[in-house]
Amino acid sequence: MSKKEETADQKAAMKALRKERKVWIKAAAAKVKGHNSALRAIREQLKETPRTVPEIAEGAGLSSSEVMWYVASMKKFGEILEADQDDSYFRYQLPDGGETDAD
Repeated sequence: MSKKEETADQKAAMKALRKERKVWIKAAAAKVKGHNSALRAIREQLKETPRTVPEIAEGAGLSSSEVMWYVASMKKFGEILEADQDDSYFRYQLPDGGETDAD
């Protein structure tokens, strides 16, 4: 194979790879946008008063299981805190009265 043919093959391979990655990058960006939107909605629900997971889910328009997943992650990284307990549900609040820099 000549150097010219090798270069043409490499260019074709790179073009195919760029095309494949374009779809993946677009999907990943959409997923990140969805995550950021959900986190913002959860923080918005917690600005005024501590809330339980079902209360957050109802106010944010998300499922309880999705909110629980985000709450567990946010709690792990110190973005929210457990407040008091309401029956079998914990209430969650933002640290320092409601504002976080995350996002």
